[in-house]
Amino acid sequence: MILRRLVGADEPQETRVFLVVAAFGLVIAVIYWFVSYEVAGTVLLLAFGVATAAIAVALVRAPGAAVVRRRRRAEPMAEIRAGREDVGGGGGTGDVDRPFLDEAGRMPAETLGPFAVGLGAAMAATGPIFGLAPVIVGLLPFAWGAWTWLSGAREELDAAESDIDAAEAATAARTAEEDALPVEATPDRASRHH
Repeated sequence: MILRRLVGADEPQETRVFLVVAAFGLVIAVIYWFVSYEVAGTVLLLAFGVATAAIAVALVRAPGAAVVRRRRRAEPMAEIRAGREDVGGGGGTGDVDRPFLDEAGRMPAETLGPFAVGLGAAMAATGPIFGLAPVIVGLLPFAWGAWTWLSGAREELDAAESDIDAAEAATAARTAEEDALPVEATPDRASRHH
């Protein structure tokens, strides 16, 4: 039980990825130091390992991760009781393994806007080296990407607000319909009045 906790076997996949990458960065930093005695590379590798470990700790402390840990600890016991041989740490992408997956709400539409903004900014950043031409050329994809990205985000926001308004209107209509029914027609209200 303690060993499973130390190696993160009961953690969600997202958390285990960061735990493995953090351990990799820290181990490579130590090896790199003893092989090269080079300070800058060792500090960068340590910073990489520590930053990734900080993300892993934040994911371990997330409320969704606690639910996954409880389910995972209960699953092997249920499989043992059922007589199954394939008891393991769990993997895959089932519901149990995805606490950070939030399918509620709208997903943004695909767009090349962020790529165009990055491309335009990268081209414009070469201006001090190559002169004014890359800055001017970089402004075109930057402006187009920013306009596309922001207008898409605005459309998504408007659609989400209209979904919320429609849900609120449906709830209000249902409440008004229930209020219009006689008291005897709704058993829960009749029990409250008696």
